[in-house]
Amino acid sequence: MPDLLAVLGHPIGHSLSPVMHNAAIADLRKDALYTAIDVHPLLLKQALVGLRALGFLGANLTIPHKEQAVPLLDNVTDVAMRIGAVNTIYRDQEQLIGDNTDGAGWAQSITRQLQCSLHGMRALIIGAGGAARAVGDALLEAGCESLTLANRDVVRALTLAEYLRSWYPNKVIQAVSFPDLSTIGMDLLVNTTPVGMYGHLEGRMPIEGSLLHEGLIVSDLVYRPLQTPLIEAAKAQGARVHGGLGMLVNQGALSFAMWFGETPSLSVMERAIGEKLAIHYPQQV
Repeated sequence: MPDLLAVLGHPIGHSLSPVMHNAAIADLRKDALYTAIDVHPLLLKQALVGLRALGFLGANLTIPHKEQAVPLLDNVTDVAMRIGAVNTIYRDQEQLIGDNTDGAGWAQSITRQLQCSLHGMRALIIGAGGAARAVGDALLEAGCESLTLANRDVVRALTLAEYLRSWYPNKVIQAVSFPDLSTIGMDLLVNTTPVGMYGHLEGRMPIEGSLLHEGLIVSDLVYRPLQTPLIEAAKAQGARVHGGLGMLVNQGALSFAMWFGETPSLSVMERAIGEKLAIHYPQQV
């Protein structure tokens, strides 16, 4: 019987995890199958019991289960505890362990693609949700000089800044309102909001274009389309850019390595996703 893997979410039809993981499984000739399972939030506990009973090798979690799963697992890693969310489950004998590869996947992707170091960076994150928490944790772990959070609802940014300071009390972490963004010195800007996503505020930017400049590094977690309005505007101003596809692939590769003890080909996973996106969003890729 093949090793079983799945991504759990609600809804789940949009997930590209089966595409990239099954491509990696085929490339490495693993006897395994990765599928997507729609799980209502009220049934997550039962679904996790089912994973254990059916002998699943592991699983990924996506919206809305990442935070809800933390107290339902046998144990979680330190990084998952700091982020307050689980995106990867792996087995340790009979125990289900929760981990989070989102922040590490983003950090690996941007440093590999742009050949840069996050250490000493003055970073600005747009957004205050789960993705902002993961990226913020990765930046602080990497030794960024300062971290600024900005969100349309500034109270959420202030709350996240306070939360991150509880884990990193010696780091410079602040929250600002959008009108004050022009006063922030930054080397790196990361958009963790869905602004600019296909079908969701499409064609818009999460910040004013006047904030972009030559030498700035701009990372947009949106990957539908691959060339977001923010990425296009940043390139026009001479900034170095990093798209969201790399984070998706790298966080998936880290999950894969936990399950199989072997690192998959990033190019194989990225090519599989790119082909899928080209089919569904031919004008957006």
